[in-house]
Amino acid sequence: MANPSSGKDAPLPVKSRDDALAWARQITEHLAQTAGIQINAEPAARLFTPCVGRNGESAPDDRYILDYAVHSDVPNTQHNDVVREVRDLLTKEGLKISDYQETPATQPNSIVTARHPESRYVVDVSSTAGDNRMVLGVTTPCLKPPTGPVAPASNS
Repeated sequence: MANPSSGKDAPLPVKSRDDALAWARQITEHLAQTAGIQINAEPAARLFTPCVGRNGESAPDDRYILDYAVHSDVPNTQHNDVVREVRDLLTKEGLKISDYQETPATQPNSIVTARHPESRYVVDVSSTAGDNRMVLGVTTPCLKPPTGPVAPASNS
C-alpha cells in the first residue's frame, strides 16, 4: 500500500503566493551568485496558474503553480561556463538533472534543467533568443494557499 505522505498522494505544500515568490527569488539569486552573474534590474516574469490534474480536474481551493524567471546579461562566450557551474551546484544539492546542453558561443543555446526530488520544484538556466542574455527560472510544484484571510500577490 502506498504511503500517502509521500509521492503523488502526498499532501500539497502550503505556501502563500508572496512566500512562493520569495522562495523563487531566493533560488534564482543563489543560482546567479554561484555562476558569478548579476540578475538584471528589470522586473521578474511571474505567472501564477491554477493546478490542473492529468484528466483536466481542478480543486476549488485556489491551488496554484508559480512560473518565475529573471534575466542576466551574460556574454555568449560565458553561457557554457554558467550552465556548467549551475549544473555542478544543483547536482551537489541533490537535484536531478533532466536536460543539459553546451553549445558554441556563435549560436548560444546552452541549458541546464533540474528537479528537486523532495520539493519537486524545477530550475532552468538557459541562453535566451537574444544575444548575450540568459534566463534563470523556477517552476514550483502545485502549492496550496494557506486557509484564512491572506491577500493574494499581484500578478504584475
